[in-house]
Amino acid sequence: MHFDSILAVSDFSALSAHALERAALLARQHKITLRLIHLDEGPKIHPSDPIARLGQRARQLARRYEISVHAIERSATLDAVLAEAGASTLLVMGPLSQRSWKRFHRGTTLDQAVHGSLCPLLVVKKEPDRAYAHVLVAVDLSARTRPLIDFASRFSTPTKLKLFHAVDTIEDSKLRSVQASAEAIQANRFNSRQHARDRLSQVIGALNLPPTDSIDPPLSFEVGNGDPAYTTALHQLSTQAELVVVGKRPSSPLAQFFTGSVAQRLAKWAAGDVLIAPFRQLGVVTTAERL
Repeated sequence: MHFDSILAVSDFSALSAHALERAALLARQHKITLRLIHLDEGPKIHPSDPIARLGQRARQLARRYEISVHAIERSATLDAVLAEAGASTLLVMGPLSQRSWKRFHRGTTLDQAVHGSLCPLLVVKKEPDRAYAHVLVAVDLSARTRPLIDFASRFSTPTKLKLFHAVDTIEDSKLRSVQASAEAIQANRFNSRQHARDRLSQVIGALNLPPTDSIDPPLSFEVGNGDPAYTTALHQLSTQAELVVVGKRPSSPLAQFFTGSVAQRLAKWAAGDVLIAPFRQLGVVTTAERL
């Protein structure tokens, strides 16, 4: 995927201020243009002339980071923001939790953005002070793993990634439903974890990484057990990873409403920033997704 511009969303809250700062850091890192847009939804906390205020913010960021920054001269609803993001290669916003009663079934602003964004979405939760140095990549061991690793490597400087796979314990429930013994369940869990480790070792081996003398390799992995979103959020917290990268498959609005995708739940639960990459944008489409 070629990076050419970033669209950052502001509603003049403290969280969106962090998002604009992170977007500017990334724009400087990739030497690309940053565009700012005002989200006109939720509580009216913005000044009387938000467009003038946004233009002032754009000039401040341009001077501080020595990048090209443009403020879009109109306020926009979330739907309009997502449409505008179609002309960018990255959408950056804070974890906005407003919920409209008129569109209650669509979830919070963050839920809608995760579900509706066609380009990669970066949800910024922390005030940035440097480029990302420790990036956690949530992988599912499918053909999507390699493209997701390649994509995540663009956000870590220097490249230092850790792959994390959560073995979903739904298989345990299936075994319990047929009254399998505790030993059988434990053996199945051990085999699943070993399979995941073997697969991740194969993935890393296929990358042909240059040898290093460092005791802290640029790419490592770990396997956990449990709900993928919750387990990944816990692992991010324990390792203090600054960014979690996760892929997103297309899903129906009904499924989004009742359970939410892994990416959607991780965007809510992770303590650090979360980067959500639609697999279609990475050039990976499964047979089921073509139908």
